[in-house]
Amino acid sequence: MKSTRQLSFLYLILPFILFLFGWVRLTIAIPLAIIILFTLYKLLIANYQLPSTVNHQPSTAYWLLITALWLFLSGIGGYAFQNWDHNWRNVVLRDLMNFDWPVYYAQPESGPVKMLVYYVGFWLPSALIAKFTNWQVANFALFIWSLLGVLLVTHQLGNFFKTSNLKATILFLFFSGLDVLGTLFFAKDYPTLLPPITHLETWAGNLQYSSFTTQLFWVFNQAIPAWLCITLIVILSREAAKGLSNVAPETLTALRRMGRSAQSDTRSEIILLWSLCFFFAPLASVGLLPYIIIELVKQTDFKSPFKNLHWEKLLSAVIIFLLSFFFFTANTAAQSRGFQSLPVDKFLAFFLLEGGVLWLVLAPSKYKDPHWIVTGILLALIPFIQLGSDRDFVMRASIAPLFYLMLMTGETIFDKSAPRRLLIPVYCLLILGSLTPIYEINRSIYRTYDYHFLQDSCAACDFSSDPITKLAQPGKPEEEHPGSLTADALPTLQFMTDELSQNFIANVRQAFFYKNIAKR
Repeated sequence: MKSTRQLSFLYLILPFILFLFGWVRLTIAIPLAIIILFTLYKLLIANYQLPSTVNHQPSTAYWLLITALWLFLSGIGGYAFQNWDHNWRNVVLRDLMNFDWPVYYAQPESGPVKMLVYYVGFWLPSALIAKFTNWQVANFALFIWSLLGVLLVTHQLGNFFKTSNLKATILFLFFSGLDVLGTLFFAKDYPTLLPPITHLETWAGNLQYSSFTTQLFWVFNQAIPAWLCITLIVILSREAAKGLSNVAPETLTALRRMGRSAQSDTRSEIILLWSLCFFFAPLASVGLLPYIIIELVKQTDFKSPFKNLHWEKLLSAVIIFLLSFFFFTANTAAQSRGFQSLPVDKFLAFFLLEGGVLWLVLAPSKYKDPHWIVTGILLALIPFIQLGSDRDFVMRASIAPLFYLMLMTGETIFDKSAPRRLLIPVYCLLILGSLTPIYEINRSIYRTYDYHFLQDSCAACDFSSDPITKLAQPGKPEEEHPGSLTADALPTLQFMTDELSQNFIANVRQAFFYKNIAKR
């Protein structure tokens, strides 16, 4: 049976292979795919996993049940209420199903060449299945694909914390900043604490550090693969730090027979994982980059810095990064960048409530850890950075520092030797923070129950015969698309002309990717 780590690499690399053959000219795609597949082969046969010392069996059923229920309530697949952002998630999957790859909306001999340019990687396995089936099967495939990704993340978190998968999942699911206090003291008209289904994340206006539940319920296509990449990176880094002391004797024997060292390619794998994160979620990869630099510095012997690096993994990382970079930069919608000024009081309130207090509480035990230092710096700097026209950078670049903050918190509460004077404030902060994901879950439960049991008649969204050119800005999430469970306002992006749609549609005629790489 393949290890969890091997399955994780397969999970992350398969969509890029589909992207290669769907978007790139065959003369380029075939040789690049050979390199990527060779790398995957090496990972599948040579990668190893430290044996777990924790017995997960008693709580496995509860772990699977809670994870599946969490996915169900997220709206993925359309089985429960979908928040407003699913309008865009659904239409991307629909266009990937209905259009040839790459997705061109207009390709005249002269004039604008309109192409779907977005982070499409996560949908590709489901979209490929959809081409041979239908919309319902596509959504079921997307649900199963998402469930597999979250199970891979939470299972490996359980091993990382040396606790049960169930406990790791509960921490992950309910981890959040103190949005309830931000709402109570700083929100003006919205959100409010009552009813307990509002979107607490928006208390600071255009600033938001999304909880992991919010990420899953709104931007799963970026969140799940980013979580998995970060989880693999921290596990690889821990193994590199610990050396081979915990590796089973039979594993060492097998590695020696292959003439391999168990630590020989950790840096190569970390770089590969970062490039994969860039392919799925480029903004999240920006926040992850400082942690990558830390690991590379820690693991590099500067007297012989290139020793034990594996060319196929590094070359694959370069291929994945460059192709993704050329593809994403074909869309100029998010090219505006700079810094935004913030009033000191607003910044301090946001920083402290969205992770800063917890970060400070962990200082006595973590202040020597460079990850703790970088996490604080990132949480303080990210609000000042502006990329594109909206707040996406703040919400997505913060995924990595929030994940590392969660990891440090988990290491503290699952450490049986941790002092009570540290555990009490940590647990208090976790309980207060858990209200944010509880509100997200409550909204999904309420709207799903309302759809099935309270409304007299609830039909699925019927698309108008007239082309839809714009989508109204979101209002209160709990009041979105009344009478409908799914956020299906958009039948296609083909005719869209509003500002938000430009995050997905680009005129690529002059883009390097279109002129030199893309299939025509």
